Amino acid sequence: MDDLTRFATGGAKVLDSVKGALTDKGGADVILILDPPSSATAKTDDSPGRDVLLLVRDASGVLQKAASNSHVVPCATCGGVAGDPYGFTKIDAGHFTIVNGGGSREHWSDEYTFTYAPEKKNWFVTRVVRRVDDTITGKHKSSELTPKELGSVAFSDFDPSTLPEVTLP
Repeated sequence: MDDLTRFATGGAKVLDSVKGALTDKGGADVILILDPPSSATAKTDDSPGRDVLLLVRDASGVLQKAASNSHVVPCATCGGVAGDPYGFTKIDAGHFTIVNGGGSREHWSDEYTFTYAPEKKNWFVTRVVRRVDDTITGKHKSSELTPKELGSVAFSDFDPSTLPEVTLP
């Protein structure tokens, strides 16, 4: 059994862990979502996002941090009335998807997919789907972005705040 808490430093706590093959080598790699220590003075806009760590097994089978990002999963209070915006993470061989959502009357969701590029030994964003639904009127709008629109952006460098918002008229 892996001790994932060794990656939760500085008072952070493990929010979620998902096992699967993150690279082309297969194996039981791990995506670890860490919740930072709470701050009584932090406001929603100031609250830090969660750290997402990609942990890959080395030659001896020990998990090592391969990449991280603190922008992909928003803070616990950033989902508005809907509560914690973190939805789930899923891994399929060589790629993974992180889903977030929140809001109230206008419910939003973001889906980010990253794919491993063995020649670069790194993960790159390959698909972003952003949606918004008005729960009263039933109006819906969505946007899908691919590397054609996004460019070549590594997981560690990806920041959803740089993407266009999806809003209803």
